[in-house]
Amino acid sequence: ADPGRVPTPKTRLGRGQPRPMIQFDEHGFRRRVEEAVVTLQKLLHSTRRPTFAEDVPNHSYQDKYLLAEFLTNCGLAAQCTCLEALGVGTQQLATLVEWSASETVTLRLAGRQRCTFLREEEREVESTSKVVKESTIFGKSEQKVVTRVNEWFWKIDVEWELVAYAGTMGGPRQLRLQGRSGSAQLKTTTSATPE
Repeated sequence: ADPGRVPTPKTRLGRGQPRPMIQFDEHGFRRRVEEAVVTLQKLLHSTRRPTFAEDVPNHSYQDKYLLAEFLTNCGLAAQCTCLEALGVGTQQLATLVEWSASETVTLRLAGRQRCTFLREEEREVESTSKVVKESTIFGKSEQKVVTRVNEWFWKIDVEWELVAYAGTMGGPRQLRLQGRSGSAQLKTTTSATPE
C-alpha cells in the first residue's frame, strides 16, 4: 500500500457508482520526496541540489511556469513511453498526433467474453474400495460401488482490443493499437453456465 495515499471508500463500487475518494497525505508525500532527494543527491553532481519549488530562494513567478511546462513535458514523455510499450509504432503515433490537432483522441480498452455449450458426457467411476463378503455356502464375493458422473463441456472465447479514435463518441476514424484473442475448453460438474 502507498503510504502517501489513504483510501476512504464512500460507497461500494459497482456499475455506474462513483469510485472511492482518495485523500492526499501531504506529510507522507513530502517524506517520500525527501527520501528521493537524498538518493538523487548521491547520484547527481554535488552542485545540484533538488528541492521543493517553494523552498528555492529568489525564484521568480516565471519559474513556476517553467516548472509547470517541464512537468507537463515529463507527463507527455511518460504517456509516449506507455504507448510505445503497448506496441504503438511511429506511423500510428503520427496518426494520433494528426488527429489531436483538430479534436480529442480517445483510447478505449474493450473486452469480450463468450461462453458456448459444447456437450454433456456421462461416465462411470469405480470406487477404489471393495466390499468383500464371505459365505460358507457361496464362497467369497466382491462388490465395488460405481458412481455415474455427469460432466458439461464449454468453450470460453476471450478477446480484447485497445483502440484509439478521433472524438469522444467513436466514429469512422479508428485505429486498432493492440489486441488479442484466445479460447479454452472448460469442464464443469454442474449444468450452470460458468461465469
